[in-house]
Amino acid sequence: MEIMLNNDNQNNLKVVIDKKQNYPTHNCGKDTSIDNKIFNRKFLKNIQYNILEGNKNVSFKQLTFVSDKKELKKLRKEIKKSKIVKKKKSFKKRALNGFLFSLCAIITGVGLGTWYYKNVLSSSLDWGTYLKQLSQYEATEQTTLDAGLKKILGSSYSEEDKMSFETVAKEKGLTPLDFTLAENYQLANYNFKTAPQYMIQGRGSVKTIATQNIYSEKKFDGTTYQAISISNGIMQIAEIAQMNKSQTGVTTVKGSITSNEEANWNGARNNYLPTEYKTLTGGLPNTSQNFIVSNDTVLNNTTAQIEVIENEDGSKYYQFTMELDNIYSVLNYIRQIKYTSNLSAYPEFTSITQVVTIDENWNFVSISSTEVYSMVAFGMKNYCTGTLENMFYFDKEITVEIL
Repeated sequence: MEIMLNNDNQNNLKVVIDKKQNYPTHNCGKDTSIDNKIFNRKFLKNIQYNILEGNKNVSFKQLTFVSDKKELKKLRKEIKKSKIVKKKKSFKKRALNGFLFSLCAIITGVGLGTWYYKNVLSSSLDWGTYLKQLSQYEATEQTTLDAGLKKILGSSYSEEDKMSFETVAKEKGLTPLDFTLAENYQLANYNFKTAPQYMIQGRGSVKTIATQNIYSEKKFDGTTYQAISISNGIMQIAEIAQMNKSQTGVTTVKGSITSNEEANWNGARNNYLPTEYKTLTGGLPNTSQNFIVSNDTVLNNTTAQIEVIENEDGSKYYQFTMELDNIYSVLNYIRQIKYTSNLSAYPEFTSITQVVTIDENWNFVSISSTEVYSMVAFGMKNYCTGTLENMFYFDKEITVEIL
């Protein structure tokens, strides 16, 4: 059996089909490389069918059935049509596969994102419930102060008596060793609040994915309270806040940092009611710090020892270490960190330790804090260790420049 074929150069080829062989030969004297699959039993039964099907393995440009010109034209159209249909089907299939893949990726991404938020980024604490107890725990500070004053002044005393409690304590032979840690703290904090002037300087750092240098300063010149907060590192945050003695309003100004402890105060300016500012930042410019310290929030309140430090001039310092509750002591402080660090959620604390040093007249000398906590920043949970040492000065001449 013989079949006439044409190649692309319009040269006739004579292909001889030998049933005993698995491949054809042509009159050029060379073996063809045409796939053996097209020369099967179906080919022998239906030549046209097999030439059409053979196109899957042999380019039609190299294999053309020429027994009938009309049939040839018809075959070419059918093959061309089959290629177009095949391409359309392939395109649709690829498009469908791409859509399904994208859909799976979106579903997987949303699922992983939800899991990541719930299990990694979201807080395990219901801060909303705890914050409802804020006023209750703030009130325990006053209760703790009253307990300390009662030991000195008795159950009935006036505001004037409170102003001189140190003198009465000495007359009775009472020292900080006779009080709980929280009572000593609140007696010193009372003296801080009623001081005619003061300055607190704080220096420290927060170590996380990068180190943030922290500087804070609080001043009172008898007329105006001023609080400066500078955080320099991967985040640069600077703000100064002022409040007059009558506490009618708080003015804040953003700054551009020039060093770890300085900034140019030329940024946005805002005015707040004192209640608004406290809700936003956790405290007012006239507070020593924003932790809630009371007999209810100091975990080692009655068990820790108080160390007596003898100074060269004969005076004494009293030093003690407070371990604060990770939730109830920070109900104001979490707002401070969220505000100053531009966080979207409140931090969570693992431990808070404060070493407090006071003199024998219950005046603050220093408070050194070490805090371990986690916070969400840059789309991930960061674990932080913060240290800050606040030094208190009551005998310096203080001047506050009005913003």
